[in-house]
Amino acid sequence: MGCDITIFCEGYKWGKWINIDSFYRSDGWAEYMVTEDQGFIRDSLLHGVRDYGLFFLLAGVRGDGDKESYLPIDFTRGIPDAMDQLIKRRYEDDYDIDFNNDFNKGNGDFHHASHYTLKELKDSGYGDIMPLQGWVHPEDYARHEEWMADGKRYALPFIDVRCGKPDDEELILKEWNGYLNLNFTDLIEKLEKMKEKNLIRSDKEIRIIFWFDN
Repeated sequence: MGCDITIFCEGYKWGKWINIDSFYRSDGWAEYMVTEDQGFIRDSLLHGVRDYGLFFLLAGVRGDGDKESYLPIDFTRGIPDAMDQLIKRRYEDDYDIDFNNDFNKGNGDFHHASHYTLKELKDSGYGDIMPLQGWVHPEDYARHEEWMADGKRYALPFIDVRCGKPDDEELILKEWNGYLNLNFTDLIEKLEKMKEKNLIRSDKEIRIIFWFDN
C-alpha cells in the first residue's frame, strides 16, 4: 500500500501563525468555498512527490531504524497547539480527528503528524552536502563524481552499510561527499523563497506542518 504526505507551510506574521503556501480570494480555501469566480493557487512544496527516503528523514515513515545510518530529525510531534485554523480544519475534515484523544498515534489511515521550523530542517544538515558512506554501483559513483565536479546536483543511490554486504557483487563500498536526499534540499530552498517573499526575518518563524496517509 502506498503512502502519501499532506504538507503545508506557515509563517509567524502579525502575532500569529498563518498559512502562507495557499492563496485564496475569499474567506476560506477553495476546498471549502468554490464558485465560478473564485480561484485557488498553491505553491507546492513537494510537487506531490512520494519519496520514502524523505518521509523517513522527516518522521521515521517507511524506513527501518535498525538498517539506517541517517536517522529521522526527531520523533513524531503531532500538530502544534497554535496554528492556522484553515490547516487545522483540513486536518480535522480529512481524518475526522477527535482532539480529546491522542492524535499522535494516528486514526485509521492517518499517521505521523508532525512539524518543523526552517531552522530545524537546516540544523539537521540533511539538506547540505555531507559525508556519506554505502554500497554503490561503480557507474553511479562515476556519474556522481562527474556531475558534482561540474557543479550539478546528484544524489548517489546507495545501500546503507547497516544492511550488511549486499548480494550484488558489482557493488562497491565507498565514502563520498554528496546530497543525501535532493527533495529534502529542495524543500529547504522553497521555504527560503517563501520566507523572503513573505518578509519573514527568522528561520524560526516559518515552518511546515504535515501528516501521512496510506
